[in-house]
Amino acid sequence: MLNNIAIAGFKSFGAKTLVPLGLLNVLIGANGSGKSNFLSAFSFIQAYSFDRIAEYVAKHGGADRILHFGSRNTKQLSINIAFEEEGYYSIIFHPAANDTLQIGKDYTVGYVGNSDRSSELGWKEIISQLQAWRLYHFDDTGFYSPMKKTSDLHDNRLLREDGSNLASFLYLLRERHVASYRMIRNTIRQVAPFFEDFVLEPLALNPDTILLEWRHRNSDAYFNAASLSDGTLRFMALATLLLQPAALRPEVVLLDEPELGLHPYAIAMLAAMLRSASKETQIVVATQSPGLLDHFEPEDILVAERVADETRIKRLESEKLQDWLEDYSLGELWEKNHFGGRLTNNPAGA
Repeated sequence: MLNNIAIAGFKSFGAKTLVPLGLLNVLIGANGSGKSNFLSAFSFIQAYSFDRIAEYVAKHGGADRILHFGSRNTKQLSINIAFEEEGYYSIIFHPAANDTLQIGKDYTVGYVGNSDRSSELGWKEIISQLQAWRLYHFDDTGFYSPMKKTSDLHDNRLLREDGSNLASFLYLLRERHVASYRMIRNTIRQVAPFFEDFVLEPLALNPDTILLEWRHRNSDAYFNAASLSDGTLRFMALATLLLQPAALRPEVVLLDEPELGLHPYAIAMLAAMLRSASKETQIVVATQSPGLLDHFEPEDILVAERVADETRIKRLESEKLQDWLEDYSLGELWEKNHFGGRLTNNPAGA
């Protein structure tokens, strides 16, 4: 698993910020504190591992939007990732012409006894791990949501980041991983009592495609995803992600505000799924929900704050909160601004 990540010069991260990571990491903070930027750092370094850094920079508005306060202020962007008991990977970028980024240096330390990229085995191990992360966004549940469209029946090696292959992935689970499929179905029933089961069959006129359909309880009628509320559809995707067999899940799962649109009971179920999945998969989740926070321990919580226009992240400690937790929940303490990461009165920003 990832032991820590150190970020400098990237978006709201100015001076080097070292963030220790556990199996379960729940990141909180106000709008503008840098939560999304923290998750973006993982996407940035993964884009490099796929040789797509130029595409990433262009998609995000150019190097000046990625460097902390632009290239005039920041001449170097660096990200270091330490892997538990294995070594670490470091990458450095500099601003270049045409609002692009140029690689300055990248290297591994501690892999198969060598200290640089020349260790082909160590480099391949690093690349394999970087490419095994996934940042999931199930926030698009509108009329044109990818989850509501037909998908390739055979697009099922992993659940895609936007849930666009949710139907085909569920089809795989039903056919090959029955116990996991039943757990997903039964968990969804607890949040949506009207839900009986998915109807997962290749389309008759195009058997290489499939559409997410479902059957109403105590009825022969079946419906497609367009008939679901946004919160129910989002919960279906989350349940599929977190309750699938651990062997199929990405090694590191990153989630940005998964609680959006969920009923309080569904948020409690989400917390239980996150805790369970984190026993075998490293999870980083950013949230603004005090209700979700209530279901975790202080050691699970990372607090992001803006300090002198830079993001700083700290981990909570139970000992410092012990007396307060006798009378208040973590969510209540957050709302009272007892440990920072204020929910309000933060300057606007990414």
